[in-house]
Amino acid sequence: MIRGSIEVVPDKSISHRALIIPSLATGESFIRNLSPSEDVKRTWNILEAIGVKIEETPEGTRILPGKFREAVFPLYSGNSGTTVRLMLGVVAGLGLFSVFCGDESLSKRPMRRVTLPLSLMGAQVLGRNNADNLPIAIQGGDLNGIEYKMPVASAQVKSAILLAGLNADDETTVIEPAPSRDHTERFLKYMGADIKIHGPRISIKRSELNPINFIIPGDFSAASYFITLALLHPDAEIEIRNVNLNPTRTGFLKIIEKMRCTVEIEVSSKNPEPVGNIRARTCKGFHGTEIKGELIPLAIDELPLVALLGTFAEGETILRDARELRFKESDRIKAMVSELSKAGVKIEELPDGFIVRKTTKFKPVKLSSHNDHRIAMTLSIFARLVDEKIEVEGTEWVKISFPDFFEKLEELQG
Repeated sequence: MIRGSIEVVPDKSISHRALIIPSLATGESFIRNLSPSEDVKRTWNILEAIGVKIEETPEGTRILPGKFREAVFPLYSGNSGTTVRLMLGVVAGLGLFSVFCGDESLSKRPMRRVTLPLSLMGAQVLGRNNADNLPIAIQGGDLNGIEYKMPVASAQVKSAILLAGLNADDETTVIEPAPSRDHTERFLKYMGADIKIHGPRISIKRSELNPINFIIPGDFSAASYFITLALLHPDAEIEIRNVNLNPTRTGFLKIIEKMRCTVEIEVSSKNPEPVGNIRARTCKGFHGTEIKGELIPLAIDELPLVALLGTFAEGETILRDARELRFKESDRIKAMVSELSKAGVKIEELPDGFIVRKTTKFKPVKLSSHNDHRIAMTLSIFARLVDEKIEVEGTEWVKISFPDFFEKLEELQG
């Protein structure tokens, strides 16, 4: 039996933006409940390196925009793709020369999706493999507004272009092929930017931003692991309080509905981000389905959990159009297929996803996290759901996004 009421780690995506965007405002801002993740610390460090003053106070994290300066040393982004991609847009708009680097994993991830539109705006960019891989050097300033049709739905790419557009001549327009997370647009609008949103078209003009006082809600992606645990466990009821419920983040709930299960949602506030409580209980009627199309970018971080849902669902579950998973901290398609296969799960790899069938017998085995925080958490939930002894190696990687994940898990079980 599992019963409990918890709060999860503060939202990581919002925490990045709650540091970056107020750093561009006209005065000091205060942010409460900032994520303690390693990724967010990278963003904090880089902002300080270019002249922003950030400090902890009784009122919250104080952000005081200063006189921006060029960093003497390379800006280290660690494992954080959000940090480097958004900050490339910031320094391009500010006219700063900067060199970005990261760890081995981040240095393999594609960056040309950001450096190309920034180059079209007038930034000078150099980097490995035609500026597709770190390290990358960029000289910004004197940017022109562009209209850019994104080839892939990506909140990070969209955000980088919009942040550069804050300081560009003329209007900058981004056209999305499908909806993606809109935290950046919400922040910019809330802080007074000249931004217009018409369906897939988001346009911004040179703007001044007002300071804010903001409380960061819990991370929906973090909550999704406990939602999955509750739904798949034979006797569970879990409440997750004060969670971000932005509809561009909660595609996972639509996936659950397609698989014939639901959770209870109670919204407590709506501006600038909807926030509320989620209550999840054991689901007896999980059924396989096909997941593809516009749902993919709305649930991109939760898609490894679909492999778990499919493992316990009746029939066959198919994930398609998710090739973007191959360019995360690990190749998440290959990682989930290889690790679950070791445990006896009936799962087949596709170029852009996987097919998983209901499995009832599992093998005791050691599984690898592939040095990926989301794979580590997904496999740890899997281990709690099966009777056989399953061990997960590399669980220390959860500190990237959810440092107290295992404490929360034991709190519910105990």
